Amino acid sequence: MVDNSIQSYQEHKDELIALNGPDYKLRVDINFSGGENPTIQLVDNAAGIYTKDIARAFTPAMPPTDKTGISQYGIGMKSSACWYSKYFTVRTRALGEPIVRNLIFDIPKIIKDEIYSLNIEKETTSNPKAHGTRIIMSKLNQPIPTAGAASRLRSYLRSMYRDFLRTGELILTINGEAQEPISYKWLSAPYWPTDKGPVDDQEFEWVKEFEIELDESHKPDSEGTAAPKIRGTIGILDKGDTKRAGLALLWRRKVVQGAGGMADSPDDLYRPGVIFGGANSFERQRIIGELDVSELKVTSFKDAVVWSEGQEEEALRKIKAELNSGANQLIKMARNYRATDNSKATKAKVNATLEEVVDAATRGFIDSDAVDLLGDDFEVPLKEETPEPPRNLDTNVVQKNIRLIPQFKSDIMLEVKDHGDDPSWLRVSTTEDKKWVITVNREHPFMNSFTVADPDSLEPVLRLALAIGIAEIQGMSSG
Repeated sequence: MVDNSIQSYQEHKDELIALNGPDYKLRVDINFSGGENPTIQLVDNAAGIYTKDIARAFTPAMPPTDKTGISQYGIGMKSSACWYSKYFTVRTRALGEPIVRNLIFDIPKIIKDEIYSLNIEKETTSNPKAHGTRIIMSKLNQPIPTAGAASRLRSYLRSMYRDFLRTGELILTINGEAQEPISYKWLSAPYWPTDKGPVDDQEFEWVKEFEIELDESHKPDSEGTAAPKIRGTIGILDKGDTKRAGLALLWRRKVVQGAGGMADSPDDLYRPGVIFGGANSFERQRIIGELDVSELKVTSFKDAVVWSEGQEEEALRKIKAELNSGANQLIKMARNYRATDNSKATKAKVNATLEEVVDAATRGFIDSDAVDLLGDDFEVPLKEETPEPPRNLDTNVVQKNIRLIPQFKSDIMLEVKDHGDDPSWLRVSTTEDKKWVITVNREHPFMNSFTVADPDSLEPVLRLALAIGIAEIQGMSSG
């Protein structure tokens, strides 16, 4: 239905602006309400359905005469309305026409009485700016979106129509809430040719624009059409995000595949292994981008690209070559870059995260009665650094104390270290003065899988490590 609104806007953009002024924007409002008779309503201020298009617009599988836009097969509105409801109405007024048309689709009645044509209710209006279409669905076959489903609806529509939102051509509201456009923040960092570190201090913004031609897999038809081209923008996220990384395939500016990434959903992702590697690769946490596949074919519901034989393989191979072209290779950078450097900012982040985890653990372990037993001088948590156990002097260590847990009759020290040569992720040990120490190695491959691309994910992993460490201490303490 949103596709139809956009198609109407694109076909009549000049007339709409001429009538409404230069500040005119396409507006689509989606509203749903519960109660005894839940309804879903979609209203736009596009150009409406013209007299000459009425019969075609309401006949299933009758494609539009102009197939250069986003509407293609004449299926979407009818099939989606019938899937969602048993009863829906369409009210439309075409730009420049004085007639408002109302159509009622009572699906059970149409089937029962074998109705093959519908009467159109007509009324006249003199307001030239009263143009657009309103669809109201009731007697729903599906429940209205609530809670998580409503959030997913907003996320998907925002992701699918990101290009129209980004340019400001479309204002999309859902239950009165305007949907914000999607944007990316690209990584700016020196080139890491290996995981040992950068070759110099020169920073780059890690994003590439490119164009490829699918000439090898192209089979010209009788009209001698040219080989299709794919244009793209792909880069590395400033902060790794396993949910959002991936490619979005845009067909005539609408995302037809890969919308799930920016919708925080695992249901519609496009992460081909040629570019993104295996399931736990850093590329899958960092690489993101958009491909314009408008010169290819899509399915009738515009939810996937229809690749001809050999097209996808050729496209991915050439895209990979583009990303790895030049002195600074983007895929290699995504694979090798490490956010776990020893800079002051990183150490401060680790220190703050460690303090949050220790504070939460301390409050969780000590109930109100236990706090009283400890006396007034009890601190949560201890702020000063405690002496570290003997170790390699080159190892970066951040430590925090969990003070005097009654169950163990001693403090427990939680520490985070960077030690690539240590094969252990988690160690439990004691100091000379019988203090327990739980050590987490931030450069262990397990940590790399979760916290290198996204430093913000360090806290839940530290909580997990602390829980496992304390369980081990409890076991050893009880013999």
